[in-house]
Amino acid sequence: MTLWNNLLGNLAVVAICTSLLTLGNPWFARLHRRAQPLALGIIMACGTACVMLLPFQFLTGVYLDLRYTFIGISAFFGGPIAVVLPLVTALAMRISAGGTGVATGVVHILLTAGSCLILWRLTKAGTVTAGRLVTVAGAVAASGTVGFVFTVAVSRWGVVFPAVVAPFASVLFVSTTFSGLAILQERRRVLITNENRIYRAIIEALPDCLNAKDLDGRFIAANPATAALMKAPSVSTLLGKSDADFYPAEIAAEFHAVEQDLIRQGKPLMVEQKFTGLDGRDVWLATLKAPIRDERGMITGLVTHNREITEQKRTELALATARTRLADAVSSMADGLAMFDGRGTLLFRNEQYLALFPLTADVRDVGTSLKDVLRLSIERGEDQAASTCPEDTVERSFATFMTPGTRQFRLADGRWIEARTRHATDGGAMIVFTDVTAAKEAEVDLKVLNTHLAGLATTDALTGLSNRRAFDLALDEMTRKAKEAGEANAGLGLLMIDVDRFKAYNDTYGHPAGDACLKAIAACLAEAASVHPDAVVARYGGEEIAVILPGVGEEQALHIAERLCAAVRGRMMPHAGSDKGIVTVSIGVALSSPHGGQRRDDLLTEADSGLYSAKALGRDQVQRAAPHAPRRRARR
Repeated sequence: MTLWNNLLGNLAVVAICTSLLTLGNPWFARLHRRAQPLALGIIMACGTACVMLLPFQFLTGVYLDLRYTFIGISAFFGGPIAVVLPLVTALAMRISAGGTGVATGVVHILLTAGSCLILWRLTKAGTVTAGRLVTVAGAVAASGTVGFVFTVAVSRWGVVFPAVVAPFASVLFVSTTFSGLAILQERRRVLITNENRIYRAIIEALPDCLNAKDLDGRFIAANPATAALMKAPSVSTLLGKSDADFYPAEIAAEFHAVEQDLIRQGKPLMVEQKFTGLDGRDVWLATLKAPIRDERGMITGLVTHNREITEQKRTELALATARTRLADAVSSMADGLAMFDGRGTLLFRNEQYLALFPLTADVRDVGTSLKDVLRLSIERGEDQAASTCPEDTVERSFATFMTPGTRQFRLADGRWIEARTRHATDGGAMIVFTDVTAAKEAEVDLKVLNTHLAGLATTDALTGLSNRRAFDLALDEMTRKAKEAGEANAGLGLLMIDVDRFKAYNDTYGHPAGDACLKAIAACLAEAASVHPDAVVARYGGEEIAVILPGVGEEQALHIAERLCAAVRGRMMPHAGSDKGIVTVSIGVALSSPHGGQRRDDLLTEADSGLYSAKALGRDQVQRAAPHAPRRRARR
């Protein structure tokens, strides 16, 4: 009876120490990571001391205890730090107890610690399982009894092994197994508790709604976001209730029908739901519903994840509206619009783009290369490009179209198209094509009109010669050039011409006849002066006509003047009011010096003086006045 009492005492100590470990595990878990094995070692050392004070006797003189269980448990679950105290306690107490089995006891203690530390090392990177725990229990039982093989005579094995070794090994195995299982179970419980705490924290912090319902649609779990969506005061007020307690009957029935369909199918379901909330606001939810199954695979409920997508739906609606408006605007554009990627592939075009190019409209579609379009445009005669080297033309046109800027080109049918290219953010190009044929025609008409107006501004309406304004501009310009030329200048001639007795002609034949006579004289003088290619013939005023002769000398200027005078005389236009009987002209000649000394006013004065002399000497002749003396600057 004493044997079983002491054995039960050892087992009780193992149970007590194991209970202390499991009950105190939450407190131990709050300790530093390095302090946790030390706490395990302290409890195991106390257990070791207690069982060694309560040894049990298997045979006369053979006392044993469960110290190896504590050493093995501490080494396997706590490693070197945890096993130090139990190991030192066991060695010290065994050596101090003395007896013939001291050496065997010390060897058993060291074998147990060493074998379990090896198993701890092998298990450190993995997970402690029941199978590995059985291995530890076997190692403890073996290391605690292996010494009997060497210390007991072979002749006594038949007595000692059945009576001592086998029972003691069994007790060590059982005590180590149950103690390890209790510790392992507690650790798993703590791990699950921590995981549940983490999951709960995640679920509660989740901004989306997450809840679970039973098969009848009653809430069995929910997070605060669900309570906020349902307008419930707290999560606890949701539990045991259904959607019918918070939503109108038709909405709740719709939700319940979706859930029942999920239960029948037994598969996760993703739906978008729209309903009117309790505050009257339209709400959109993206809902994921999945079945909850028990160990047998039977559906016991469902879990629901709701994410409010109301703003997303509003944004999508606004985007769709904007796209529709943009599509309407693009389709109603008077211009053609085409968008290409960086390689020149057409991504988008409107109908007007096709209308601008009818001969190649069938190939100008999304996915077509711009180079292919340009090549076909040349082949079909739509583009007015040179056909000598079409491939080079295609490459040049492609590079031009894909480069930002504005260009105009003419089609074979005579239309002018303007292409405005802008770079897109993806490296492509957006091109706007505009028919500018009308604008080009208007531009040409405007140029013609401007040329005509410019001619009217510088032409005398009656004679068709240059007018006084054009004469002044020409004389100023030629005088300036003569001065700049300096000694290289051959001179500048000025002829001042007046129709003799022209007032008498008007009085005799009438003003219409006088205008006709003046036009005829102007044409005659212009034709005669054409011998000098740069001559400027202008109506100076009334019946006076002036001729500017750049780059002439005195002899050449007088020769041209005589030619003009003879040309008018040769027309033999009757003039009853003149003593000559025909229309004649008088010409005064002025000539600048080769050094360009005279100013324009001096030339005019000299030419007018020469004209006065010609009239005074009998008319129908040419006279050159004496050169006008240059004006001297007043001295200061």
